[in-house]
Amino acid sequence: MKKSTVTISITALVLMFLSLTTWILKAEDLALIFANLGTVILLVVYLWGNRQNDEEN
Repeated sequence: MKKSTVTISITALVLMFLSLTTWILKAEDLALIFANLGTVILLVVYLWGNRQNDEEN
């Protein structure tokens, strides 16, 4: 895995943690934004990594 992929994945996981934290603090709108953004980033990183693996095989 590339260093940039790992960094982006960690950023997405931090967003998911922030989502949980803001949900506990009763800021539901902000929690939804963080959760959706983290999910989209993880999906893009996963698909991008698999696309590159398919090209190598």
